[in-house]
Amino acid sequence: MDMGSGFMATLHYCSFYICAALLGVSCLCYTLIQGRTARRQNQLYILLLLNLIFCAASLTVVAFFEGVPGPGARLVADTARFASLVFHGSLAPMFGYYVLLVCGNAWQFSYRGIALYTLPFLLTELLILLNPLTGWVYYYNDAFQYCRSWGVYSLYVSASFYLLLGLLNLFRFWRAVTGAKRNALIFFIALVVIGLLVQIAWPGIQIELFTNALAALGLMLSIEDEDDRIDMATGAYNRRALAFDLKNFIETGQVFQVIGVRITDMVSVHRVMGSSASDAFLRSVADYLRTLLPPYCIYYANPSTYIILIRGDDETRAAEIAATILDRFDETWKGGKVESLLHAAVTQGSAPKNFPTRADVLFMADSPIPVKEEKKVLAGRDLGYLLRRLEVERALHRGLEERTFEVYYQPVYEMPSLKMRSAEALLRLHDRVLGNIPPAEFIPAAEQAGIIERLGDFVLEEVCAFIASGVPEEVELTDIGVNLSVLQCIQPGFAARMKAIVARYGVNPSKINFEITESVAANDYNALDAVIRDLKAEGFTFAMDDYGTGYSNMQSIFSLDFDLVKIDKGILWSAEKNAIGRAILDNSVRMIREMRRKILVEGVETEEQIKLLAKLSVDFLQGFYFSKPVPKDEFIALARAQHEESHAIMVQGASS
Repeated sequence: MDMGSGFMATLHYCSFYICAALLGVSCLCYTLIQGRTARRQNQLYILLLLNLIFCAASLTVVAFFEGVPGPGARLVADTARFASLVFHGSLAPMFGYYVLLVCGNAWQFSYRGIALYTLPFLLTELLILLNPLTGWVYYYNDAFQYCRSWGVYSLYVSASFYLLLGLLNLFRFWRAVTGAKRNALIFFIALVVIGLLVQIAWPGIQIELFTNALAALGLMLSIEDEDDRIDMATGAYNRRALAFDLKNFIETGQVFQVIGVRITDMVSVHRVMGSSASDAFLRSVADYLRTLLPPYCIYYANPSTYIILIRGDDETRAAEIAATILDRFDETWKGGKVESLLHAAVTQGSAPKNFPTRADVLFMADSPIPVKEEKKVLAGRDLGYLLRRLEVERALHRGLEERTFEVYYQPVYEMPSLKMRSAEALLRLHDRVLGNIPPAEFIPAAEQAGIIERLGDFVLEEVCAFIASGVPEEVELTDIGVNLSVLQCIQPGFAARMKAIVARYGVNPSKINFEITESVAANDYNALDAVIRDLKAEGFTFAMDDYGTGYSNMQSIFSLDFDLVKIDKGILWSAEKNAIGRAILDNSVRMIREMRRKILVEGVETEEQIKLLAKLSVDFLQGFYFSKPVPKDEFIALARAQHEESHAIMVQGASS
């Protein structure tokens, strides 16, 4: 009975130790099962758990053997006590360093900094190691009862130093850590401090190790758990993780290398082979990248781009890795049961030298890469296209602020009379810094910058104001074409906004002909179909622009309710060169005619082309033979002159 009571009392005394050990073992098992072991932060967390488990187990042994008589039991208890203090003395330094890793500051430590950081730890460990000889930390009295000496308080001072240092670094690099992680670290540092203070004030309450275990559990759930940072399809870190880590690197002043891997034909792969095959190809690429670098270096930035971040200033190594990746694309990749070549463009630069801000790296991930004849890694001066892209984006914002955008008009002529019947509105940008920027350059930049809607609204308002002036009716123009971006069309409320603009100017919707490119029509068929039906019900007309430049499904394209199809100039020019080109033009015209659509051919530059198209009985022509796109006033003068000339011919014909 007495033995049972003694056992229960001992069990009650060491219950906090047992709970701490169980929590530590649970966290360790979960961490290993999840496979979170790659980063230095993960590895230190595992060491923290092992330390915690060993300390708790040692103190449990102490609790059971300290009251047992006999030299053997005393030796076991003393050895366990000594071992627990040796390991316990390293808990606070490890936790402080863990905070530095989370903040991103640990990578900046010089050898001197490391020496200064470890000095308090080394001094306290030396006190503990010398304790069997000195008794400065603890001793046992004649009754073999544990007694503290003055040195034990140096352990508490050392622990307080490391906790305070971790807290100060957290505040120093406040912006480098996400809000959730900041709050979690502050809470768990406070929890450890409370346990430490309770242990100092009331030694009989053995709570310090248990609060440490609770903090470890919290760290696992709030910081070590990275499920929200992982892209499930590829297993790489996602864009959110990339943005957070870039912020951390830059805020803490780290030098790092950036490699971008853009799979340039992923859209085609997705369209031809389907989403499951394209996902499998992306996983294959991610798996290969993980053979070159640790998983925590690899990020899936967007549906076709991986970004690799490598700490340090070794640009030579980064260049070698980039070249190795590019060479790998000479071989086929597996996408499930399918094998295929993929084409990639690889970029490589250094931060902050080439990429001073987080936005610059994300900009590289999202910006289209210029087509190059030679196979090479884009690095150094080759990254100039990014600077140009950034300058164009700034010019777009200047254009909106300073109103340097202008709408040009290119006339469209009816066959066979060759009378001007309509016009296409084309946006131009005259920038005071970069000069005239071509639409092929600023339109993609506007889409990426999220201002394409504002540009689209600007063009439509200018066109409506022009129609409302009465000039188009005066020169007998049936309508004016306005180009649409796919990003405009798929935005909520797009159709309602178009109707509102036209209504505000009192313009008949039939005077507006919206033009959509062939590739856009294929990629966003469902959304476009709904938009076209809605706006056509109001009287707007629609044209499919640049027919023949994409790889769209013909059935899907022509099931959209277009009124007009504009054949791309490339088909016309090919028809003049060879029989195959002529066959493509003839068949295209015949197919569109069978679909009961009007036909406009772009790129007309010679009389011979007009004669060729007259034989095919197309409906409209457009090209430099008649006029380049010109400013509004110049277009009005041209339209009036041709209208007067046409009217004079009609009068002369009637009188004769």
